[in-house]
Amino acid sequence: MEGDFSRGHRPDAKRGRSYRRVLPRQGAPILDSDLHALMDAGDRIDRQGLAHVACASGSTDLGFFVTPGRLLAMFDPVLGQQPQAAGGASAVRDFSRKYLDRLPGLQLGGGAGTVTVPLRSPLAAPTPCRVWMRADQPATVTVAGSVLNVPATGSYAPFAVTLNGAQAVFAPGAQPCWVALIETEAPSGASAVLHWCAGGFQIGGLLADAREAAWPDLTGPAADQLRAASAGAPGSRVAAYLELSERVVTAVEDPGLREQALGAGRETTSRSEVVAQVKLAPVAGLTEPAAIAAAFDSVALPTGSVAFGTSAGTAAADPCDLPVPGGYSGTENRLYRLVVHEVTTGAGAVTRFKWSRDNAAGLWPCALMPDQPPGAAVTHVRVGANDPLRTGDLVELTSEAVERGDAAPGAVNAAGFLRPRRMQGMLFRLDGGDVVAGSLREFRLLDPLTETPAPPFDPAPLGTEGLKLRLWSGLLERPGTGAATLTLEHGLIAEVDGAFEPGDWWQAEARALAPQANGPAVTTAHGPERQFAPLALLERGAAATPMILHAWLDLRSRKLCRQEADFTGYDGARVGTEADTVQEALDELFLRLSDGCGEIAVPPGASVQAVIDTIPADGNARICLNAGVRDLAATIVVADKGDLIVGGIGPGTILRGDLRRIIRFERCRSVDLRDFAAEALAAGDGAVIDFVDCGEVRLDQVRVTAAGLAAPGPAAIRQVSGADRPTRRFAMRRCTLSLGMFDSGVTAADPGHAEIEDNVIAIRPDPLNLAAELAAGGETLRAVGEVLLDRITLHDGDGGFDFVGGPVFAFAPPPGPPVVARHGIAMANGMWGRDTLSFSTHATLGSELWERIAETNQPPGGASHPPEIMDDFLRDFRRDLARAVFGLGSSATIPAGMGPLFQPLRDGLSATNGVAHGRTGITVAASRGPARGKALVRPVAALLALPGQSARIRGNQVSGFAQGVRIAGSSGRSRSNFIFLRSVEVQDNRIDLRLPWQARQRGGIWIGSTLSARINGNQAIDAGYVPLADGEQPIGLDCDGIRLWGWFGPLVEVRGNFCHGPSVGIRWVSLGNDEPSWGRPDVFIGAFADNAYSGMGSPSLPATLP
Repeated sequence: MEGDFSRGHRPDAKRGRSYRRVLPRQGAPILDSDLHALMDAGDRIDRQGLAHVACASGSTDLGFFVTPGRLLAMFDPVLGQQPQAAGGASAVRDFSRKYLDRLPGLQLGGGAGTVTVPLRSPLAAPTPCRVWMRADQPATVTVAGSVLNVPATGSYAPFAVTLNGAQAVFAPGAQPCWVALIETEAPSGASAVLHWCAGGFQIGGLLADAREAAWPDLTGPAADQLRAASAGAPGSRVAAYLELSERVVTAVEDPGLREQALGAGRETTSRSEVVAQVKLAPVAGLTEPAAIAAAFDSVALPTGSVAFGTSAGTAAADPCDLPVPGGYSGTENRLYRLVVHEVTTGAGAVTRFKWSRDNAAGLWPCALMPDQPPGAAVTHVRVGANDPLRTGDLVELTSEAVERGDAAPGAVNAAGFLRPRRMQGMLFRLDGGDVVAGSLREFRLLDPLTETPAPPFDPAPLGTEGLKLRLWSGLLERPGTGAATLTLEHGLIAEVDGAFEPGDWWQAEARALAPQANGPAVTTAHGPERQFAPLALLERGAAATPMILHAWLDLRSRKLCRQEADFTGYDGARVGTEADTVQEALDELFLRLSDGCGEIAVPPGASVQAVIDTIPADGNARICLNAGVRDLAATIVVADKGDLIVGGIGPGTILRGDLRRIIRFERCRSVDLRDFAAEALAAGDGAVIDFVDCGEVRLDQVRVTAAGLAAPGPAAIRQVSGADRPTRRFAMRRCTLSLGMFDSGVTAADPGHAEIEDNVIAIRPDPLNLAAELAAGGETLRAVGEVLLDRITLHDGDGGFDFVGGPVFAFAPPPGPPVVARHGIAMANGMWGRDTLSFSTHATLGSELWERIAETNQPPGGASHPPEIMDDFLRDFRRDLARAVFGLGSSATIPAGMGPLFQPLRDGLSATNGVAHGRTGITVAASRGPARGKALVRPVAALLALPGQSARIRGNQVSGFAQGVRIAGSSGRSRSNFIFLRSVEVQDNRIDLRLPWQARQRGGIWIGSTLSARINGNQAIDAGYVPLADGEQPIGLDCDGIRLWGWFGPLVEVRGNFCHGPSVGIRWVSLGNDEPSWGRPDVFIGAFADNAYSGMGSPSLPATLP
């Protein structure tokens, strides 16, 4: 701080030292610097202690609590208003419905009576106000005589009312509603309008008090500058923040500091005060409140540094002259002060410093002249006749407006917080000093550099309060932006470097005829200290409407004597609750223990369907299924509702039935299922839990158990939607699915975004008797028959085959992905039916075997059997052959001596069919994403401008399926088009495959065309594969650990995955045209790295991946 000090107000801190006590020596003098060090130590310890027991910043009351209008009421249990209910009305705090995740809602109900809310401060006249309310179902409430219709929404909204006096009276209707906050209506104009509450706030232990005020809580030019800087377009966002700083107060500002008994002009001490200012910073590049608040932890500071020293001595050029001494050559001990006054950039950049040999202690009040007419352009100043100013002095003209104003506002962006640039006074040289009016002297103001009369200037920016002159000893300039040496006087120099900010200052102690013995000072700015903390995030609304409060960014805590549960944090991750305070957790626990989890409770004896039917069309409801088992005779159907939450009380809440379909939702606005179990005890068609044309779907901690199926069908959990009622979002978290034979886990068909995380989806390892399954003649028999004989094609003529070597031969499989477990068989016309025939079969079954089978099992028409019925004959025959291979009764005949050739296939099928298996664990299908054909009119990245669909599959355990995860798009209409997903993330999943040889669509993770694919950290394990020490058994089936098949880009990242057992670890088939093109500076990433493979096939196809 400025002042007549010997070593500064923080003599130890500016040298980088931190001490606990000052210990006077016996008989030694006490210096002002000792007192400063003593006060500095006490202040630092107090602040450290406060910051240690509290947070880095924050408040224990409502100090600087920001709202657009003046806060009249809220319902915090300690600091809020205490409502009074009468006449049958009810009013209770509800911590599950907080406003902006901060203030609890007050639930109003009862359908009769009134609830009286006292206001924080009475209103002297009828005043337009806003009441923030919400309801789960449409509700009506009367407030101060005005009837308000509160729609069913998931968030609070403002309702206009007129209030007067000291209270607001609510008359609730039949349906409950919630009120969170009452404030005055405060429309903003060209500048922002906001308010804050009285109380305290600390930053870094520096405590400031606030009075209830409206922003900017200033008058005059300083307020005008802040208002002008707050202007912005509708939709622009600003962060309200608090800046704390400390300034010196002398007898110039407060004459009461001077002891008049000592005589005029004598001043023994000065004071310091905390300056607290609420300011606004525009926000750019950030949207999340947490990120905006965190930006204030990264304050952009100037890099300027100053190192004081002294010049070296030099010998005299003339032997008769005295040598020039080195070091500080002044005759008096001094405390120098160097301050950045101005920084210009661009061509001719200059950093201008002002300096004082007396720590800028010289300060005198002044008046501007001429003073008539008011506002006249200024050319002179007047000071007291005894003030020690003289012609040639360098002075700075400053005022209250200058010291509290900003030259440029702060800003918040992704890099952090750019602090506001403080204003500096106007520099002049003085000329004249003639005595006028008896007790005053008048000086003409000169330009400080040219010392010519300064142009007349407008006094308005200075205001009228606190006009004063501060004396400086000189000006120094650093041209450019590099390092420079500045010479002050008497050999004292300053080595400066870096970028500077106006207002930053340094102090240097200079001692006569002695080197500096106190050690080097820190080179970063010694001051001023400026502390910042975020308060709130606001947005400009339409013209003449209040600011929109999006979030409070500050930290609030309770005083130790006023602790309560909602300000005590709670981590509910282990038990799966979103409650994050002890109050919320206790409320949730009490609701569960009291058999309550919603407004509509369904006890075990009540019909769930009957309760559902009481909800009106498009109505919202929160339904609680009390603990117990409910045996269903029919599927629960929920149709044409609004926003629904259906919750249970944990594992003891069970919906059970001897049917496949347990519950089905149709055309609901949103469905949220939580914490109950569904048990489908019978096989059948359809999904266990089905969502059709619902706007949003969320499942959390739902447990599904389903019996095995006779044949593949819809997944246990299914979401589907049409183009006219799309599902915007499908989310499934922490659910457990225990399924049986042939089942699939979850299918999300056409959601805007699918998020499937942290689920356990498994096929139970129920024992399976393969022979019995084949004898039953169902799905297993069909599938085993296709292992023997598939992709049957009847050709005209010779079909393009060369039968020179014989009428039957094996060939490579048909076009498609390279395979190792199957090959093709071609038979000349007349060998098996009339026409040339080809089909695929298992690689262990050769052409000689099939020639003998064809000879032995001719169709009824023999060599002339027509093709139109030959295909049917073969499809039936392969089932009969499957029975024969396993020794079951069959019309098919295995030629003599050929039975052992089937043994490897028989062994493989038997070994892989010991337990039940499923089809697909997780499927996400898309059809509404951007589409394009092979013709590349524009780059594929142009599709990012179109609406798209996305999927995130993360942290799931999927086991027992032939296919783990499948995500792809299909138009279903034009196969010439690629349907792209916008982004696909499949990360950190554990997939344990169960691969019977007859299963189709086998693999760990299959991904179709997408603009962004990140497949990282997954494991795809074939538990049936056991590595052998010497030599491997033949591969029995083809299986890809990870398959990417389609058109991809601009980002493909496949990293850190592990595939164990499949025939191909990673299969990459890129069907799209090459990207990028057109000479743009695009960067397309295809990153395959750090992927592990264990198996007897190929780690990747192709062998070299991008």
